[in-house]
Amino acid sequence: MVNLELFRNKLPSGLIHLNDFLDLKFQKQVLTEIDKITTICPLRRIKTKNGGNFSTQITNCGKLGWWSDHKGYRYTDCDPTTGLTWPKMPDLFIEIIHRTLKNIPIEKTFIPDACLINYYSKDSKMGLHQDKDEKDLTQPIITISLGDRADFMIGGNKRSQKPALLNLDSGDVLVMSKDARPLFHGIKRIYEETSPIKKLIGRFSLTFRKAG
Repeated sequence: MVNLELFRNKLPSGLIHLNDFLDLKFQKQVLTEIDKITTICPLRRIKTKNGGNFSTQITNCGKLGWWSDHKGYRYTDCDPTTGLTWPKMPDLFIEIIHRTLKNIPIEKTFIPDACLINYYSKDSKMGLHQDKDEKDLTQPIITISLGDRADFMIGGNKRSQKPALLNLDSGDVLVMSKDARPLFHGIKRIYEETSPIKKLIGRFSLTFRKAG
């Protein structure tokens, strides 16, 4: 934890940080599943709706996948570049979600239909934003971190509020639910060569949502 002054040095209500939730063996299994997904649907750098480039590379798995281009931000049932359906969400990912739900005080009915996979190189960032493309904004968002440490920014309900910072390490799980669900958030920095997985350079985030 780096700086939580915005929230008086406490995590905001509804934000749950499960530190070191996945052990190294489990993390390597997740990476193996990512490799299978990217063989079918490779990582690629997509554009913002205004024509700019994201600094991360993305892919998806599940019934729906998140996408961005000149048409805007949205979920699709197939890869817009190939027309093929997104790869099936691996059973291992579903198992992680079930394990997470057993360890947190929220409704256990969350069933994700989308997993957005972001890859961060050492220079990648993610600006402050809200996740508002899902149909039901009361559903939580669960994120798994894999690889290099990241500084996660968590702000308020307005972009102008200075965000707090939270370290996310490989194996951590972060849940944005209830009051924390609409908060602005992003990634400020990636710490190079901090991954405990020797074959992984950079960072993956796997973000599970109920999109449809």
